[in-house]
This record gives sequence, structure tokens and C-alpha cells, in this order.
Amino acid sequence: MNSAQATRFTAILTMVAAMACLSTQDTFSKKLMLGLAPVIIIWTRYGLQTALVLAGIWRRRSPHLLRTRQWRLQLLRGALVVGGSVFGYGALQRMPVAEFTAIYCLVPLAVTFVARFVMKEHVSPVGWLCVAGGLSGALLVVRPGGHVDPTGATLALMGVVCYTGFQTLTGYLARQDSPLTIQWCTSAFGFVSLSVLAPFFWPAELPWPTLALLGLVAMAGSYGQYFMVLAFSKAPASTLSPYLYSAIGFSVLGGWWVFDHWPDALAVGGMVMIAGFGLLSGWLNAQKASA
Repeated sequence: MNSAQATRFTAILTMVAAMACLSTQDTFSKKLMLGLAPVIIIWTRYGLQTALVLAGIWRRRSPHLLRTRQWRLQLLRGALVVGGSVFGYGALQRMPVAEFTAIYCLVPLAVTFVARFVMKEHVSPVGWLCVAGGLSGALLVVRPGGHVDPTGATLALMGVVCYTGFQTLTGYLARQDSPLTIQWCTSAFGFVSLSVLAPFFWPAELPWPTLALLGLVAMAGSYGQYFMVLAFSKAPASTLSPYLYSAIGFSVLGGWWVFDHWPDALAVGGMVMIAGFGLLSGWLNAQKASA
């Protein structure tokens, strides 16, 4: 295995690790939200993430990493991540983890819209077929009579819009700034903005089991975000996007283990469609990038 192949393989493993961490975060966040406001969970995650990033920068003795070349885009990315988190946690309160993750896995397909209508890139008929197939799969997941609350599905789709912009910016910013710089900007924005709201949702008491689970969620979310940025800094989105769908598998297992929930046959079919058309879209992007 040559150097380029080793770097690509490391990036893929890093992306899969990111999906495992983020699925763990979602699974245990849903458990926490049985007795804790989502704002407190998100605020804790960003607080820990900010502390970890600052510690990493301090260990490197690299204060220049606190500065970004693209501060406007960093602020926009931070706002999109916070918006996606708020909508996502609202959706996660109302729908099972696996179905929630499947809807969020529409993001790579939604990036096709951004590529066509914002970046003016050409999208092939097969590319549009992938988008239509992914949306059809999502309709199977959120169909009336299934396990998904309509309000939860709407919030999840609003989160998809936010994360589509976030992912588009991540790939661009990873070529401009260090992963630590990107994490610092995003986590600091999230922590500061949610610090305004946290006092209004603070619980009367926080028992040790809840604190421990809150720490696990915050750690999983922080490392998941960092691993994702690190992966994008090592390989292009066309290489990594297919591996985003590993999150569906992790979330199905997490939902079964923690909540004893298994998606029904139609929902599983929808998830397979989302992942399948997403993988085809990723393959087409990889072919276009290598052409």
C-alpha cells in the first residue's frame, strides 16, 4: 500500500469512527431527553468540545490555530451546526433513532442540489435518479402509519437543510484551515450562543448517572465532529461520502440495544434505498473527480 492509498484508507476509517461516535451520541441523547431538556445536552456537548479543542491547541503551543482565514464562513458553519442540532434533537425526541439517522443521511444527496443550483455544477440524469430514489426511501421511512411522528419528520428535514450547508462548507474549510481551527470556531459559537438559553432550562437536580451519561454524549459528539473534519482534511468528499451511511447501521443497532426498537420492513426498505442511492451518488462523484 503506497502513501496515497494509506492516507485514503485512514480517512475512510476516520469517517466510519465519526459515524459510530455520532450514532452513539444520538442514541444516548434520546435516552437523556426522557428527563433533560435538549438545550442542556447540546450546550454540554459544545462546552466539552470547546475545552477539548483549546486543550489540543495549548498542547501544540500553536495559538495561531485560534485564527481563521475564513471567519465569515466559520460563523455560518457554526450557525448551521447549531441549527441542525436544535432541529435534530427536536426530531429525535419524537422519532426512533434509526429512522432519524436515515433521514439525516439524505444530506449527501441534498448536496447534489447545492452543487447544481448554487455551484452551477452539471448533474447527470443518473445523479437526479439518485436524489429521487433517496427521497422515495425517505417517504417510506416517514410514511403515515409508520413509527415516525409527522412533526418529528418535519424537524428532521429542517435539520437536513442545515447539515447540507454545514457539510458543503466543511469540505471547503478543511482545505483552508486546520481541523482544530474549524472545531474551535464551531464549538465556541455553539457554546456561547446556547449559554444564553441554558439557564432557562437548567434542571433542579442532576444525579450522577445522568451526569455520567451526559458526559458520554458530549464526548461522543465532540470526537465525532472532530473525526469528520479530520477525515475531510485527508480525502475528498467524493471518497468519503459513501461511508456516511454506516451511521444507519450503527443507529439501528443502538436503537435495538437501548430501546428494543427494530424498524419495520417498509422502513428498512426505505433505509436501504437511501443508502443504496447515496452510495451510487458517491460512486458517480468519485468517477467525476477522477475523470
